[in-house]
Amino acid sequence: MYLGIDIGGTKTLVATLSDDGQIIDSRHFPSDKDYRRFLLNLDKILHELQLDETFYCCAGIPGLIDRQAGVVHALGNLPWREVPIRDDIAKLTGQPVIIENDARLAGLSEAQLIKDTYKDVLFLTISTGIGGAFIQDGFIARALQDTEMGKIPLLYNGEYIHWEEFAGGRGVVKRFNKQAHEIVNPEEWQYIGENLAPGLAVVCSVLQPEVIVLGGSVGKYADHYSGAIMDFLAQHLHPVVKQPRAILPARRSDQAVIYGCHVLAQQTYGGNPGHG
Repeated sequence: MYLGIDIGGTKTLVATLSDDGQIIDSRHFPSDKDYRRFLLNLDKILHELQLDETFYCCAGIPGLIDRQAGVVHALGNLPWREVPIRDDIAKLTGQPVIIENDARLAGLSEAQLIKDTYKDVLFLTISTGIGGAFIQDGFIARALQDTEMGKIPLLYNGEYIHWEEFAGGRGVVKRFNKQAHEIVNPEEWQYIGENLAPGLAVVCSVLQPEVIVLGGSVGKYADHYSGAIMDFLAQHLHPVVKQPRAILPARRSDQAVIYGCHVLAQQTYGGNPGHG
């Protein structure tokens, strides 16, 4: 059995999975801003799940982590700082715990779904901000495990600002005064694609992925604007840079991190890293 914990800025999802990666049971609860209350709520949820005597556990964290020490340095939407989250969760579960950035886990999950077609996968979650992962041959590229792609400084309206500020969800709301799911105008989708394209051109020039997978509240609508991005890349990438073969919307949404927890735990402890 496997236990996946997806700690989000507003809610936390906890799920048990079978050895072959099928979700058995799941619960979610609000992510308390008070870290100690969060742990108390997590402990309550763990007691509700039917856990085996032994199991493998992995937790996805939306922030900067020290994997070796098991510490969260800072999170985007929670005020926790320098908390020993790995060991604290291990005390609750009675089992060793792996921690990893949530965007890396989501990318790992999505890459597993297309591993027979694409080996070098760039995954971007485009929600309020932009996070990402580079997956090579089914594994998180460790040299890039702490990259902050959304923080690339780009020239926009005459000044340098972080890419996610104008191309992420905040930029969409600021420009159109509505969320991505409310957009129906093709010209507005074109605008979104054109804002994402310059940052993707930078990332592609460095990583040269075979495929780009877009998730998150904006990314899941990639079919509406991927053409604008591909046109930009075809025009502006240098001939020595490989063009990505495709831009795909993510196939998993709310449960992507949980499935990524399963994959990483299997890769860490042995066994087949694939899942259904």
